[in-house]
Amino acid sequence: MTTRAFNPVNTVPLFDVGGYSVRNMDIIVIVGALVMMIALDQFIRRSRLGRGIRAVSMDQEAAALMGVNKDRVVQITFLLGGMMAGGAALLYVMKFGATRWNAGFILGVKAFTAAVLGGIGNVRGALLGGFVLGLAENYGSALIGSQWKDVVAFLLLVVILLFRPTGLLGESLGRSRA
Repeated sequence: MTTRAFNPVNTVPLFDVGGYSVRNMDIIVIVGALVMMIALDQFIRRSRLGRGIRAVSMDQEAAALMGVNKDRVVQITFLLGGMMAGGAALLYVMKFGATRWNAGFILGVKAFTAAVLGGIGNVRGALLGGFVLGLAENYGSALIGSQWKDVVAFLLLVVILLFRPTGLLGESLGRSRA
């Protein structure tokens, strides 16, 4: 059985940065990810439903008393999460051309690591956590070898949970409820 790579755009090199040839597909993936991130952040911060999502995440009973339908908010939150995951999967397949049945497992664990690193519940923190995780993985693989890349990621998760369990941009629970 042969597999065909999904490639809707002809990839052509645009310019070189430090020995890496930046292709048009790299730019498409970066811009697509940034657009998704900014759209999600603005939706959560500025829309009425975004306020409802934040309210339910902080205190379900208080949100219900203020007229927020928590079941609807949870359903829409899962819908948004699925849409974001679908967009990320499309960008992944566009970048790498093919996928496997278990490709999302390690990516999901690393996404969780990035969210914990940045601060659970903080969209901008998750972005910062992803950047820090990527830098730590690549720096670690340059120092000790690329086969240890995943070990570096999980070691970073353990260290952040030991010394700063709220993440880089997270607040302690006592301060967020006051």
